[in-house]
Amino acid sequence: MAKIAIYGKGGIGKSTIAANVSAALAKRGKRVLQVGCDPKHDSTRLLLGGERPGTVLDYLKVTSPDRCRLSGIVRPGVFGIDCIEAGGPEPGVGCAGRGILTTFELIDRLGIADQRYDATVYDVLGDVVCGGFAVPIRREYAEKVYIVSSGEFMSIYAANNILRGLKNYDQNREGRVGGIIFNSRDLGEEDERVRRFLEAVGLPLAASFPRSDLFSLCEDEGRCLVEAYPDSELAGRFFDLAELIENQSELYPASPLSDEELEERILGRKGRALSLLALPPAAPSPPGEAAPAPGIFSKSMVAREPLMGCAFNGAMSITTQISGCVSIAHGPRSCAHIAYQTITSTPRRLLLERGIVLPYTSAPPLVSSDMGERVMIFGGIEELRAGIKAVKSRGEGRAGKRVLFVLSTCPAGIIGDNVNRVLDMEDEDTNIVPIRTDGNIQGDFLQGILIAYFETARALIDRNVEAVDDTVNIVAEKAETYALYDSFAAVKEILDRFGIHVNCHFIRETSLEDIRNFKRGKLNLLAWGDYMGRSIREFLEKEYDAEFFDEPFPVGFSAASRWTRRLGERFHRTEEQIQAVLSGYRERYRAEIERIRPKLQGKRVMIISVTQNIDWALQTALDAGMEIAFVGILSFSQENLFTTELEDSIGELVTDYQADRRNADIARVKPDLLLSTFPSAEDLGPVYQDTISYSPEAGFWSGLVQARRWAEIFNMNLLEGWKKDECFFRKHYA
Repeated sequence: MAKIAIYGKGGIGKSTIAANVSAALAKRGKRVLQVGCDPKHDSTRLLLGGERPGTVLDYLKVTSPDRCRLSGIVRPGVFGIDCIEAGGPEPGVGCAGRGILTTFELIDRLGIADQRYDATVYDVLGDVVCGGFAVPIRREYAEKVYIVSSGEFMSIYAANNILRGLKNYDQNREGRVGGIIFNSRDLGEEDERVRRFLEAVGLPLAASFPRSDLFSLCEDEGRCLVEAYPDSELAGRFFDLAELIENQSELYPASPLSDEELEERILGRKGRALSLLALPPAAPSPPGEAAPAPGIFSKSMVAREPLMGCAFNGAMSITTQISGCVSIAHGPRSCAHIAYQTITSTPRRLLLERGIVLPYTSAPPLVSSDMGERVMIFGGIEELRAGIKAVKSRGEGRAGKRVLFVLSTCPAGIIGDNVNRVLDMEDEDTNIVPIRTDGNIQGDFLQGILIAYFETARALIDRNVEAVDDTVNIVAEKAETYALYDSFAAVKEILDRFGIHVNCHFIRETSLEDIRNFKRGKLNLLAWGDYMGRSIREFLEKEYDAEFFDEPFPVGFSAASRWTRRLGERFHRTEEQIQAVLSGYRERYRAEIERIRPKLQGKRVMIISVTQNIDWALQTALDAGMEIAFVGILSFSQENLFTTELEDSIGELVTDYQADRRNADIARVKPDLLLSTFPSAEDLGPVYQDTISYSPEAGFWSGLVQARRWAEIFNMNLLEGWKKDECFFRKHYA
């Protein structure tokens, strides 16, 4: 069976050429199938008496997969030619290329190969060279490729692009191009341009068709020229082309030109490629004019590293923290399911380990637009509208005026669905906040968090609210961090002792009203001073004139003492009030240190960590009488800001540590206790291991929480009971 792909620029006449080639082959006694691969679905119109057939994609809209049959998509045409039209979405929505892929997958599944056609002609739009429209030139489909072109430069440009696509597929394998079919527009120098192009790319002229009114007459009659005027000179040319296609054995490799070469050969002028790398640096801003503010992006995006998680999941982890809202995932149901599992993992763990039931994230109000294959092709805005309508009718999230967050996934981004198109569904009861988070297309998990913070702020914060004394906002808490609740409890205890009230958690288990009244907070306390926290702080300072306390939540006794003093001074508390707060913490800390010191005194500690702030652990170890023998800080793309106030107390410090040194350094340093972010399951000899928390809880007791664990480890008596217990412990403890 001959498989022929006819490509060409839109409007160049390739469908007319393809239909007449099919007719000429059928008149020669061949059983022919023509597959139209243009969203306009007009390829086979001239073979069907001027009628436009139903398309494969329209058929799939109303037919379940198990009921699909070839008879539902194949239409018989003139001379016994079978016709299939792929179809496509409405202009401006969905993905026509995905529609071509779906069509070919369906006809393959339904057994088109079993029909034993002598020739299959694929009529394909050549302006778009994405993977979907390139399917017909895959080797399992097209054995011979012909390109229709006029002498217009853009038509030749499209022909050259088609050769590029074919070259990418063939990768130096034997050629499949039969030649160029010249469909003249009767322009000056047209013949000469086509001749120069043929010479440049090493292809023959397969056929030439002059401009003729006969083509227009056939269009009006809804018939192909071979049927309407079989004895005309033009019909003879189609019979000659059909004979060439049927018998041509010598095919040619695709040898496209560069854009510069194409301009030089066809237009006779030197083309010049302008590289972005060669552009001059941006001019400095004029005096007195602020430089344009750069966008805020996640560290992985800035460093161009592999992305961890996706922006959609990151954004969902934020919007689902707001009570009185519904988050709608515009994408497949599986995306919403994965987001749901991610969001609920922390509360499920807390419920399992501590019996804590959280009020919001345990069952977030999250629904899906349920995007499927059909939606990928035709666009999913109508399905999204239906989902929004259903949520509004159920009254989900109803607490006054409801807010619906609409977040896009990878598939929505791939097909170009614009979630802003549902803004017209807002009404007096519903506020819609579209957030473009097209999965990994938009960025990683952190990027999604940042996008959600920014868009939520812009949509909900009331800029006219006045600040209230002795009131703070808590900003940039990490909802996925295990220490989240202990950290806030520790900070709130300090705030309560100073009579300072929390106005809003931005954004963690908060309400719409709290976010709208965000500016009521006199001062903002940053929960984490990492890249995420700094980015959110920068945004709020710039757009809302938000005032921030200089230091994030403190970790460890020394940092918490300093932070508490400075906070008290910031809110004009007296020295007596500040000392009253600090003295109570100081006494509790000293008492606990004295209790565990006998078990830790003189023990040698080795630390290997990606954590940048470890002074809280170092200070506690020193206070407990331990020796800090070695500290190795691993390189970490997300943050490389290691500092310490305790360098003089560290035996050996390496700030660009390589993990492959660990075993040799353990043998050399001979620590009693190894603390690391990622413990090893290897047998490290007579060395106890424990983790050093990547996200330690804030407050005065950060180090003590860890030190109690160390004391328990050293309190184990491995020689009691069965003597083999020690060997078992050494082998399996991690």
